[in-house]
Amino acid sequence: MAAMDLILRPMTQAEFESVIDTAFAAFLAELVASGQMRAEDVSAEARRRRDQNLPNGLDTEHMLLLTAEVAGDRVGWMWLALPGAPGHADTAWIYNIEVDEAKRGKGYGKAMMLAAERELVQRGVTKLGLNVFGSNRTAIGLYERLGYEIISQQMTKPLTAD
Repeated sequence: MAAMDLILRPMTQAEFESVIDTAFAAFLAELVASGQMRAEDVSAEARRRRDQNLPNGLDTEHMLLLTAEVAGDRVGWMWLALPGAPGHADTAWIYNIEVDEAKRGKGYGKAMMLAAERELVQRGVTKLGLNVFGSNRTAIGLYERLGYEIISQQMTKPLTAD
């Protein structure tokens, strides 16, 4: 599979509704697992973040929600913020990239990242950022191979009475 075989196209409303709540839930579950959020706060926080970041769903200004396909077959999806989105004055931002579970390990994540970079360059964007959980070693390795550099890092240590 060559990177140029993969295309990113605008997500449909049905696709949006099928993935967005699950994406928020997965992200917030990672925050719970890392001790950054209480499990009982997840439901309210998911609604708050959706209302804040996607107040108009697919039509939210400065947001791109894209489906990745190869030969007409869906392989994943991405959510990008363009410069000008709240908190992203001059940098595009990857809020979510997800390769469908059955399609993982075949190079689609890399192809999606490269396709997104091409799309952003065509739009005149000069910088792209993202966050990644420290436990996601597969993604970290991909981002490093693609030239992303760490600019900030949070660390935590469990404390015991010993």
